[in-house]
Formats: sequence, structure tokens, C-alpha cells
Amino acid sequence: MDVGSNVQSKFEQVAKLPRAARVGILAVLCIAIGSGYYFMYYQAARQELEVLQSRELELQHKLSEVRSVAANIVAFEEEITGLEAKLSRALRQLPNEKQLEVLLTDISNLGKTSGVEIKSFKRKDEVVHDFYAAVPIAVELEGAYHDIARFFDLMSKLPRIVNLGSLQMSVERENIDETVLKVQGTATTFRFVGTKA
Repeated sequence: MDVGSNVQSKFEQVAKLPRAARVGILAVLCIAIGSGYYFMYYQAARQELEVLQSRELELQHKLSEVRSVAANIVAFEEEITGLEAKLSRALRQLPNEKQLEVLLTDISNLGKTSGVEIKSFKRKDEVVHDFYAAVPIAVELEGAYHDIARFFDLMSKLPRIVNLGSLQMSVERENIDETVLKVQGTATTFRFVGTKA
């Protein structure tokens, strides 16, 4: 039996049916083909299209961010340079552990410059705060009143934060030519926590 002739006989049988039946069969056939197309191809393609469209929107958003950064790169670089300069200034005022020894040398040199004799530096236990630690140093020095005042003035001009407090002054020796004062107190400096050398 030939398949082509079998299909041909089926078409002839359908052609002999009343017109309403032929339209019904055609409608059912169209619905079956449309449903098959929808469920087998269109639905999967539509989901893939939605995924690709959302990916496209995401990539467009990233592209606009990159373009914005690229357009403002000079401003960003200037801002970074400014922030680095601020950090550098802050590090001069709140350096790390290694630079404390440099501070002690600076103070000793200031004493020599101003004519004050520094008798002792004794580092005390530091007090840790959030991001910095206070480093108290017991200081004892001797010198004339004006020399001591000059020493304090020079210390106030250091790039580093140094607070002098709890000062006790007394006359160490006195004669017709000069009066030598003895000053005892605490010099407190600061450092960043977690940057010990």
C-alpha cells in the first residue's frame, strides 16, 4: 500500500464532508499546529529573549557607569590625589611606632636649639582609643624661663601632634645672673593603632 495514495484517499474523504465539518477540522488542525508551535518553540524562545533583554539592560547600565567614570576620570584622579595628600598630612600628625623615635630626636634637638637641657624622657604605657593610641612621655627639663618658653614654642610648630600637660615648674637654682627652672610634665603624642613597626 502506497503512503501517498493513502493520504490522497484521506483528503478525498475530508473533501466529501460537509463544509462545517471541514472548517471544524481545519480549525482543530490550526489550533493543534499553533499549540505545538507555542509550546515547543515560541515559549522557550520567548523566555530566552526575556533573559537576553534583561542581560542587555544590565550591560547597558554597566556601560553607562563605565562611560560616566571615563568622562569624569580627571575629576576622580584629582580627588584621589587630594585624598592622598590629606592622608599624608594625617600620617605626619599621627605617624606609626617607628617614627616615635624620630620625634624624641626632634624634641632633643629642639632642646639644644632653645638652650634647654632635657634631663629625661620616660615613655609611659600608651592608651588605645578607636583608631589611634595616646603615647604619654614623662619629660623633665631645665633651663631659663625664656629658653623654656622658646622650647615650648618650637614644639608647637612640629608637624606632629604633641600636647604638653601636667606641668610642674620649680626653681632649680638661682643666682644674680640667672634663674634656672626645673619643669616636669607629660608630653603626649599620638599614633595610628595597628601600624607598629
